Amino acid sequence: MAEKWKYIGTVLLPADLPTGVLDEWKATLKGEQARIYASLLAKIPDEASFQDYIGDASSDAYAQFLATVGGAWDVDVIEMKQRVKLARKYTDWKAGIENAFKVGGYFPDRVDSKADKFKLARYVMGAVGHRATVGGSFGVWNPASVGVLLLRGDTRPARYFDANDTFSGTLESVTEAIKGRLIAPSILAHAVYGCVMAKFANEGALTALRDTIISSANTVIDALLQVALDATHLGVGYDVTYALSWYGAGDNVRITVTDTHP
Repeated sequence: MAEKWKYIGTVLLPADLPTGVLDEWKATLKGEQARIYASLLAKIPDEASFQDYIGDASSDAYAQFLATVGGAWDVDVIEMKQRVKLARKYTDWKAGIENAFKVGGYFPDRVDSKADKFKLARYVMGAVGHRATVGGSFGVWNPASVGVLLLRGDTRPARYFDANDTFSGTLESVTEAIKGRLIAPSILAHAVYGCVMAKFANEGALTALRDTIISSANTVIDALLQVALDATHLGVGYDVTYALSWYGAGDNVRITVTDTHP
């Protein structure tokens, strides 16, 4: 068998968020304050709605979870306490959203004070890239996104290749048009999950768990990819893979996408 085309991209963890991204995130989120408040009140205008959409909904789901924990837990008491506590929380809930989201509420201050937590987004950006910001950084596509786009025969990613990307062969689409469009977001989402969790595990010196995360992610991604392949690439002798691996030299995940023909 011969490789029709092959892409290899190494995920990099940015030292910081790209210029302008954090400021844009803060401005956008603060601008949503009034809409968030209005949406909450539209869905939960009174205590009966709170009990239905939050209290009972949460307690019912929690009861299903508790049914699986086994006899070492006092399930009935735990479930009862959670249900009773939520049933009397409407007044506190209403006061809380008013204090946060009503005009003059503390929501904008909290956005500013907690903004550093958003810097965890750089783990995701290292995998997918980010769009350009006005007066800020130039947009890029990173390996997880590039790999998915190449599966669909998209030629645009080549414009964003850098020293962390290699491509060989002649690109062709390997997915059926409609299925590829529908399945691609799921492949990307799970690839990002695998990249981020593997990096977290490695930072915690959990190398065996890191490798398990990568292996499990590859299994799911391959199952998704098989659904999206076109008739030709489902044929005997053809093999298309989108695989994560740990690249020690780069201290991060490497993504390899290969289109092999008989």
